[in-house]
Amino acid sequence: VIGRGIVWFVKTVLRTIAGLWPIGSGALERPPLRDIMFLPQRPYMIDGNLRDQLLYPYPDHGISDEQILDVVGKVNLADVLDRVDSDLDRVIDWINVLSIGEQQRVAFARLFLRTPKFAFLDEATSALDEDNQERLYQLLKESRIGFISVGHRTTLIEYHDRVLQLDRSG
Repeated sequence: VIGRGIVWFVKTVLRTIAGLWPIGSGALERPPLRDIMFLPQRPYMIDGNLRDQLLYPYPDHGISDEQILDVVGKVNLADVLDRVDSDLDRVIDWINVLSIGEQQRVAFARLFLRTPKFAFLDEATSALDEDNQERLYQLLKESRIGFISVGHRTTLIEYHDRVLQLDRSG
């Protein structure tokens, strides 16, 4: 179990890398924001149709419906597509309709549709069962997107080449 102080520290580091934590001083080198993506534990759901939801925050990225449907299948969201009768233009109150696990799979769909060079995953599979977690991490490895995961599950270790374990002693 990771202590609260360590969790706060790691989350602060991620927020700093993302440019969301303006407090402090020093230098931070990272790839341009267009080359990185952050997947939080609770993904942001937008108002709009399913296509816009999956392409957020870049709705005009030039991705075809066929590409969207392919990724929807890969991340195990076919049941969500069924709920809208395969209509990518259907507008629904996504935050109240999708479970947290489905929202996390939407975030992975966004990642695979955008294909940045690098991704930071902050408890991004915490609401998923191990089968879905394994599926998404396998897809992530196949995508050749570099990634760093922050999580409590020991089952995450097998998907990584290196592990940084923080404890109370520092």
